[in-house]
Amino acid sequence: MKITKIEPQKKNKNRSSVYLDGDFAFGIDDFDVLRLKLAEGMELDEESLAKIRETVVLSSAKNYGMKLACARSYTEAALKRKMREKGYDDWAIEKTAAFLKEYRLLDDEEYARRFIHDSVYLKGYGKYRIANDLREKGISRDVAERVMAEVDFDGLEEETILPLAEKKLGGDFSDQSIMKTKRYLTARGFRYDAIDRAVRKITGASGEEWDE
Repeated sequence: MKITKIEPQKKNKNRSSVYLDGDFAFGIDDFDVLRLKLAEGMELDEESLAKIRETVVLSSAKNYGMKLACARSYTEAALKRKMREKGYDDWAIEKTAAFLKEYRLLDDEEYARRFIHDSVYLKGYGKYRIANDLREKGISRDVAERVMAEVDFDGLEEETILPLAEKKLGGDFSDQSIMKTKRYLTARGFRYDAIDRAVRKITGASGEEWDE
């Protein structure tokens, strides 16, 4: 295999992309390009390529992955996207993700549990909004459903909706205010039946006059 091109990465200072026989092979720090004396036109055999991948590329990828994971919580999808933006190839990214998961530095289930807790208690979101947000975060459907099943959303929503509804209504029980409040709570991801019960409880009305 011949190195056909070594070019600076546009988004990543001090890193270059190496192409073998015209195809992207791996991203590498410029320091290592100089240290290994890599140059266009150089021939690399399978053994040399494997050694570069294992001792240089993967080491760099693991260090970067650990730096990301230790700085803040990431979903697996988000961390892989961040590493891809940094110019790491899929092989190094998958190896790094497996390494981080082995040491519990990357755990979508724990991420989902923390996310659900914060969404409920800090942001006042309901089940539907949380489920949608988890999908957008890249949490798989199986993981999201498994973790969400651990939460008593029925009880939590009843507890959370009342103060939100009371604040939004502000003592105004007119049809317009009630419908506006219900739309607001729906947008926050609460179930319609839970919203309806909360509003009826606050207003003390049967709700027949403002049912949609």
